[in-house]
Amino acid sequence: MRSRIDRGGGFWIAALGASLASLAGSAEAAPRLFAGRQSPVVRLQIPAKPVHAALIDFALQAELSLGGDLDACRGQAPALTGRLSVSAALDRLLAGSGCGYRQPDPHTVIIQRLSAPSRPAKPAPAAAPLGLGEVVITAQRYPNLPGRTPYAISVVSGGALAREAATSLYDLAGQVAGMTVTNLGPGRDKVLLRGLSDGAFTGQTQSMVALYLDDVPITYSAPDPDLRLADIERVEIMRGPQGTLYGGGSLGGVIRIATRKPDLDRYQASVLAGVSWTQGGGRGDELEAMANLPILHGRAALRTVVYRETQDGYIANPALGLRRVNGSTRDGMRASLRAALAPGWAVTLGLTHQSINNQDTQYGLRRLGPKVRDSLVREPHDNEFDHVSLTLTGEGRWGRVTGSVSQLSHHFDSRYDATSVSTLYGLANAPAAFDEEKGIDLTVAEVTYATPGERRLHGLVGAFASTGSIELNASLHALPAGSPAAYAERRRDAIRETALYGEVTFDATPRLSATAGLRWFDFRFDTNSTITQLAGQRRMSQSADATGFSPKVLVSYDARPGLLVYAQAAEGYRPGGFNTAGRIGQVFDAPLTPPRRYKPDELWNYELGVKLRAFDDRLQGRAAVFYAAWESVQSDQYLADGAAYTANIGNGDNRGVEAEAAFRLNARLDLRAAALLNDPEVTKLNLAFSTRKDASLPGVARASASLGFDYHRDLERGPTLRLQGQATYVGGSYLTFEADTAHEMGEYLGLRGVASLTTPGWTLAATLDNPLNSRANSFAFGNPFLITRDQIVTPPRPRTLALRLTARF
Repeated sequence: MRSRIDRGGGFWIAALGASLASLAGSAEAAPRLFAGRQSPVVRLQIPAKPVHAALIDFALQAELSLGGDLDACRGQAPALTGRLSVSAALDRLLAGSGCGYRQPDPHTVIIQRLSAPSRPAKPAPAAAPLGLGEVVITAQRYPNLPGRTPYAISVVSGGALAREAATSLYDLAGQVAGMTVTNLGPGRDKVLLRGLSDGAFTGQTQSMVALYLDDVPITYSAPDPDLRLADIERVEIMRGPQGTLYGGGSLGGVIRIATRKPDLDRYQASVLAGVSWTQGGGRGDELEAMANLPILHGRAALRTVVYRETQDGYIANPALGLRRVNGSTRDGMRASLRAALAPGWAVTLGLTHQSINNQDTQYGLRRLGPKVRDSLVREPHDNEFDHVSLTLTGEGRWGRVTGSVSQLSHHFDSRYDATSVSTLYGLANAPAAFDEEKGIDLTVAEVTYATPGERRLHGLVGAFASTGSIELNASLHALPAGSPAAYAERRRDAIRETALYGEVTFDATPRLSATAGLRWFDFRFDTNSTITQLAGQRRMSQSADATGFSPKVLVSYDARPGLLVYAQAAEGYRPGGFNTAGRIGQVFDAPLTPPRRYKPDELWNYELGVKLRAFDDRLQGRAAVFYAAWESVQSDQYLADGAAYTANIGNGDNRGVEAEAAFRLNARLDLRAAALLNDPEVTKLNLAFSTRKDASLPGVARASASLGFDYHRDLERGPTLRLQGQATYVGGSYLTFEADTAHEMGEYLGLRGVASLTTPGWTLAATLDNPLNSRANSFAFGNPFLITRDQIVTPPRPRTLALRLTARF
């Protein structure tokens, strides 16, 4: 019998394609330009500074992409304060600078050198502009353009997120070079960058990649909270260790999610509604609403976004007589209250809440098929995320200061089928469950000061402090619920961290710059654990601290306009900790057993990179060759009885090359590509850990690549037609450090297509994911008790068609 999507989905796809094709046939022969439309009004607060620096501030505050020859603009730009149209602001910034501008679309400004310096800064009336703009980033604690920043940084704009229907970091992995997101399920995934992996499991170790929401951290030793990318301005991805600016937990890099700030002047609202159908599954839906409400025009505004989405499952469990067991829901809200205190000063209060509820996990068993398993216990997962922050920012001729304080509460709990190990814990060979609840509560404060960037010697200094606790409650018991626990652990870790850091850059010549950075940190932690079994109790109480430095050096050279070369060496670190889990009688610190205390690890990354802009900014690209040396690699692992522990598995390294490029072929067609080739391996074994000599870093492929296109055309009757496609290849990898074919995964091709019609007031989009209905094993983990007992397969979500309508007011 044919599935539901086979009967209805094919009709919708054919009908949509026919409609779009007929509309495309009536389109105008030439694309429209923005020049004839009314210039929007924006609120600006830009101090007097060199023109190129003022343009970057302008693009950031106006939420525009910026490109072209900024360095050709001479002189000082005047201070701009208050509401101005985009065209009026550009005229004032560029007056007498020898530069003009063009706008290929309402969201992009291209700066161009004028042939006669005395001419006013008006849009040049020549041929249609084709240059690609860049989204301003602030990942280095000051605004800049990624193509002009000597770091391995990628950025995805909020507009691109909306056009491509990307609602999570998992959706971005296919288009960002070197980004891997595990496929354990919503709210359970681990994010890895540039082939640097400490393993596929999430336990006590601090995260490899630091996640930030605006200017404040939102993770510690936890999976990605999987915040919905709703009303987002941009997502910034920095690769390689960022210990100097971001501290521990950033060995692999940093991902910053920048939210849209409240508009102090305009009432705005939008509503998004969507529905989806999954082959072999059921229907899903999504609803999202945003409102921007000025409270005091020009002084204070509130911006809120609320959302709810559901997804039906596609995994069957005949042992329990259930189909589509892995349905999930995600609902949340975010509110931001922003007030202008004085010229150049603003304060923002932010509040975020999100809940994810998974009815079951999404893995199958190889012996039964990729979408079937026969576990005797359902495995639900709940993820509760709450975050509140207060941020103060100020800028003037003296520089830029940012201070923030935030409170994070991240609680998540999971149940696993533990029937396979029930006899090891003294239970009858009957259904048994392992319940794990973890809560992370942190208070974080940070302040940074950056000097004016136009000075020959410039830099920044910062101070960081955090305090909080991580609590774990775990129990293994027979079913039904309420049965006495055969094993239980209560653990609490109190953590405190302080740090001072700074970076200084010296512009030796207009083309040659050198940067040095250093972070001093002091990390203290106390661990208390109680293990309870019928045989008695085991208690442990330990304390430790770690103090040290994390340096960075960087040299960059502008070989010519549009060509930047840089070399960098940087260090990242993570503190150590204590192992406490395991049955009474568990041996520690013996060969092939967990250590009682695992050591800190550190990683040095050496990188040579190049960034290119060519053909009047129609081509933008970057490439980097890197080598990472990793000492005392920390990794979360599991014992044969399912107990979790952390080990230093030895030393490792990774070498490789990554590249990204975007090319505007013509006014209607953009192309992009990304690739990573790397060779991760374990170079020195810890003899107490059972790692083979041919071991590799787990969970990441040696090769991955993606290709994408974006075709956009204004139709005669008003809407803009947009067709987008993306193909992603993920090479093979292994779940564990040992190259065990039982835990092999990867080697698959992911496909995605989006078709949309857009006007200023609405967008109608159709998305088709996994059109070939691939059943490849994207992730070979789902249950810690089955690692050595069965072969797990986690397929991508089956073929899914989604329709989405967005209305803007």
